Amino acid sequence: MKKQILAVAVAGAFAVPAFAAADTNVTLFGQLQTQIVHHSASGDGGAFNSGIRMHDAGGLGAPGDGAGPSRIGVMVNHDLGNGMTALLKMESNASTQNVFAATRDAYVGLDGNFGRVVIGRTQGSYSTAGKDPLNATFMQARTNNARLGGLNGYGNGSYLARGIRYSNDFGMVRLDLSVGVDNKPAFGPESTSHGFSGRLNFDVGPVDLYVAHSDFGDNTTAGAADTARTTKLGADWRSGPFRIVGEIEDFKFGETTYMEGNNFFVSGTYTMGRNDFVLNLGHQRLDSQQGVSMPDSDYAAIAVKHNFSNRVMAFAGVGYASTDNIGFNGSDLSFTGVGGGMRVSF
Repeated sequence: MKKQILAVAVAGAFAVPAFAAADTNVTLFGQLQTQIVHHSASGDGGAFNSGIRMHDAGGLGAPGDGAGPSRIGVMVNHDLGNGMTALLKMESNASTQNVFAATRDAYVGLDGNFGRVVIGRTQGSYSTAGKDPLNATFMQARTNNARLGGLNGYGNGSYLARGIRYSNDFGMVRLDLSVGVDNKPAFGPESTSHGFSGRLNFDVGPVDLYVAHSDFGDNTTAGAADTARTTKLGADWRSGPFRIVGEIEDFKFGETTYMEGNNFFVSGTYTMGRNDFVLNLGHQRLDSQQGVSMPDSDYAAIAVKHNFSNRVMAFAGVGYASTDNIGFNGSDLSFTGVGGGMRVSF
């Protein structure tokens, strides 16, 4: 009897706020992934400890729990009437090693016929991380020198600490703009590092064409004293069981001591039943710096993903990443990873 009374009391406690906020929709969501991978190296002079490791994300030769899909959060939509909705999102990284880690999205905003505006911590508009079918696994392109990752919200899959983001659809065109706002110090030398990024998507039948650009100039946290820019052209084509994604990125960070070059990425997926067979290829070309050749990198990954449902996926595959002339005694340094993992979301 006491258990029944307690159950009724608990149910009542949750029913009251739900009734009082009938115009509010609250969604709790989350996702967790882990993987077991055998990492090995060539050209490292014995410095890398080859072997089997368990980690949530990372890259080839760089096992870790960052740049992964694991997260937990809450999304709130509050109906204001007249086609307008107030938004709130709080989302944090998670991992099997550290349940709650650094923040992902954390913003408030408005959504309506004018589009969507959010203010707070948000992804930059440049990001198209999800275009990689192997995104957030050890085989992903953005941690293996084939796509730009990080860059404090101006690359793929990272977040602006203090951002304003606007997006809207105009027929076949989708516009996405974001600004990173840095705070001036209350005392001391004036220093700011504002930046912006934008993306246009064109829905052309079976093809999603997109162009994106980031310019974060004097953003010293990105390692660029005066120049920091990235530009991307991409296409995502789908037809029946086939999908092909191709991207070219151009980037430059700095003027005196700098890194400048291009990334080339292509991915092909064939779907058979619940299985996706994926082949990724990539190349990074760096320009010479003050007459000195810079090392180029190559990347390849082949994998199969099995979708038990739209919320449960297992994957297995092999990835390879190599960089010219930076290994032991000037040899090429390469890493290989073979393994698999599982991802569950709610």
